[in-house]
Amino acid sequence: MIKRFIPDGLKIRLHLLKNTIKDFKNGYMFSFAKRRTRDIECSIFFSLKQDLRSNEFKKQNILKAKSSIDAVVILPREIFSFWKIVGNPSKKRGFVQSRSIVNGETVESFGGGLCQLSGLIYLTSIHCGLEVLERHNHSIDIYDDTTRYMPLGGDATVAYGHKDLKIRNNLELPIRFAISINEDRVSVGICCAEQLTVRKVDFIITHQDAAIKVVDTIVNGEIILTSTYKNLPSDYM
Repeated sequence: MIKRFIPDGLKIRLHLLKNTIKDFKNGYMFSFAKRRTRDIECSIFFSLKQDLRSNEFKKQNILKAKSSIDAVVILPREIFSFWKIVGNPSKKRGFVQSRSIVNGETVESFGGGLCQLSGLIYLTSIHCGLEVLERHNHSIDIYDDTTRYMPLGGDATVAYGHKDLKIRNNLELPIRFAISINEDRVSVGICCAEQLTVRKVDFIITHQDAAIKVVDTIVNGEIILTSTYKNLPSDYM
């Protein structure tokens, strides 16, 4: 109950401190990729595209995050952290309000829409065999077959100070994520100096009832992850 009386800004700072301690314990602290002045000679060997289906606010947030991610070269064994690169998606830093899912509800929040970008980074990473250290699926499935732009199970929600996406470069060469945006499409590719081995990825619903869906992520025939989603409430508008 006391959490309700803690200011949101203080909650975020406390979560950031908690995450810092966790990163130190996990041995991640000194392994995070950062912006570098030099680029790498590379080609985009694999990429995924999705319909943006956005308003201009969502597009602005993704472009803002892209400008930070574009400058990051991830060396072998380094860790890409979405929030350590993108930073606080605040109004002061040029982010705008767009739709997000918070506690199972859709709300307008600064940085809304960034989950499509983090989801594409996650999907691209598992296709190319990168090591996923932290990923969170959305708590609720708000889409149906006509509106879904990302496979159920392929999402990676991010919430500053609370939920991050962390990817380790377990390859033997530097890489970076290459992001492209036009009027109605966003794509994420992996840029590196050598051809990558692309893995087969499937998302299979293994259980579904009135309350939940359970989805297995299968890579090259092996289950690597199971995600659970609450179904959209019948009175959802």
